[in-house]
Amino acid sequence: MKIAVCDDEKRMIDEICPILETWARQHEIQLSLFRFTNGDDLIEAHKYECMDLIILDVIMPLLNGMETAKELRCHDTSVPIVFLTSAKEFAVESYEVKAFQYLLKPLDEAKLRSVLDDFLKIFLLTEHSFTAQTAEGFIKIPIADVCYLEAQNKSVLVYLADGRTIEIRERFSRCQEAFSSNNGFFRCHRSYIVNLNLIEQFTKTTLVTNGHATIPISRNRYAAFKEAYFNHMFDI
Repeated sequence: MKIAVCDDEKRMIDEICPILETWARQHEIQLSLFRFTNGDDLIEAHKYECMDLIILDVIMPLLNGMETAKELRCHDTSVPIVFLTSAKEFAVESYEVKAFQYLLKPLDEAKLRSVLDDFLKIFLLTEHSFTAQTAEGFIKIPIADVCYLEAQNKSVLVYLADGRTIEIRERFSRCQEAFSSNNGFFRCHRSYIVNLNLIEQFTKTTLVTNGHATIPISRNRYAAFKEAYFNHMFDI
């Protein structure tokens, strides 16, 4: 889990982070914390790290928290944002950027923990999804909905079981980490990763998905593919 804390007051970051670390330990969560003192650095980092939660101060010099949130929403419409500030008048405006919660300073640890618990419920529901970057911004793709993936130059085509295709801007190696044998997938070719649950039939050179797409199987991967398929389907 990745959580970003952005506040122009370093002492506030130093106050929040230990609470987050304690909360994560209590819930047995592997947590990566990112600390920022300005919105520009947060925006830039989020493009590459794709945070799971952002705790954002509203009143900051130059680019304030509300402007930062609006910029974040141009590329990511779903990341939960918790506003933290001493000014109540920003509460209404926070709804324009779909804020997850709005907390007032001085920090109330019990309220922060309550917000974190609410966030965790949502996070666990989307845990089995793959967050990827597209031309429009970030998108969360349920792993079980993916039929197969195809590498194409610097992008990856994700073919869903419902017939839709999504083009994402991700390394194929990163996709392979998420769509692994642990999740019922196998890389049957240097350019293809397939959902073992959605295979209708296969030969030594090709396989056919339930959606009737024909995908090649590399000669040097066939034995491993066959073993992975039967191990998965018969839970060997």
